[in-house]
Amino acid sequence: MTLRSVLFVGLATAHALIAWTWAGTSALGPAIAATIYGPLLVLDALGLPVFGSGASGGWAAPSLLGWVCVVLVWAGIWWGVAALLARLCRR
Repeated sequence: MTLRSVLFVGLATAHALIAWTWAGTSALGPAIAATIYGPLLVLDALGLPVFGSGASGGWAAPSLLGWVCVVLVWAGIWWGVAALLARLCRR
């Protein structure tokens, strides 16, 4: 595995573990929700159907397309960070 791949797996795994374990805490809950709904709101503004039918008065849950988009957006972000860190480590 290349350094970039190792960094990508580490960063993406850390993001997923933090989101999974600390989602219910009051301190990080809003930040974790922002990592999900932030990209979805942008994609919704572009016209993609990323939200499912929501309960009245509450936030709409992401659709299957929405979850795929969230994973792809964050995978792209972490791949870019890993590529940058790998490039900096080579110098």
